[in-house]
Amino acid sequence: MDRIQGSDILDTLIKVAPFIHRFMEKDVFVSVTDLEYVLVHCPAKSFSIGIKNGDYLKEGAAARKAMEKKAREVVRISKEVYGVPYKAIAEPIFDETGTVVGSIVVGASIETEDRIQEIMGQFSEAFDQVNRGVQEIAAGAQNLAKIGEQLFRMTNDAKEHLRKTEEILQMIRQVADQTKLLGLNAAIEAARVGEFGRGFLVVAEEIRRLSAESNSSAREVKEILARIAASIEIINDQAQETSAVSQEQSSSTQEIAASMEELHAQLEALRSLVFSI
Repeated sequence: MDRIQGSDILDTLIKVAPFIHRFMEKDVFVSVTDLEYVLVHCPAKSFSIGIKNGDYLKEGAAARKAMEKKAREVVRISKEVYGVPYKAIAEPIFDETGTVVGSIVVGASIETEDRIQEIMGQFSEAFDQVNRGVQEIAAGAQNLAKIGEQLFRMTNDAKEHLRKTEEILQMIRQVADQTKLLGLNAAIEAARVGEFGRGFLVVAEEIRRLSAESNSSAREVKEILARIAASIEIINDQAQETSAVSQEQSSSTQEIAASMEELHAQLEALRSLVFSI
């Protein structure tokens, strides 16, 4: 970049500084200095940095830094210094021999930019919190889906156990029917032998009674098992539905998380863009 240099450039800038200030679209201040003092200062309308024509240049001022480095200097001043944050750009001024003789400084408030930074920071934090919440929901949905699958397998195992129990009950009913028939035959034989078979008749009656009770108990157990099977079937259906909904919820939350990540990246890009202005 070409330097601001010339035999009478400092005097020229003093004269044109008010016009430079007038042509700026933004509300800025424009200052021209020599090595020690502010020669002309055109203040901004909306904020003041507390300097005027003839003021001594403070140590660390953008003008002093630019003249010391013999290069452009960009300084950001926090709100705590003058009540408003601003950015100053200072360029050193050289005479025809290349010696630094002064500087020109243009400064603008960055209060809006800082506010945007603050808002974006809040948005960024909110996005992070939402994203963490979405990730937790997604993890919960995945766990719920796994539980649903486990429950589905367990209900299938329970149905298989019920089927085997039904087979056992069928065997009990068969044994009870055979025992009943045996008791009936024993009663017939006891009756045929008369007085000598009276004791055997008592045993036969007891066998028939136990057979009847076994059949009755088997029917009751069968009814109970039928109700259990119906309940297991309902649980099985709900487990399948829960697993499907959980999988869908997990997929949806992952999509939301991806969108939040994209928004966060765009916000960071916007933050960098604003900060670079």
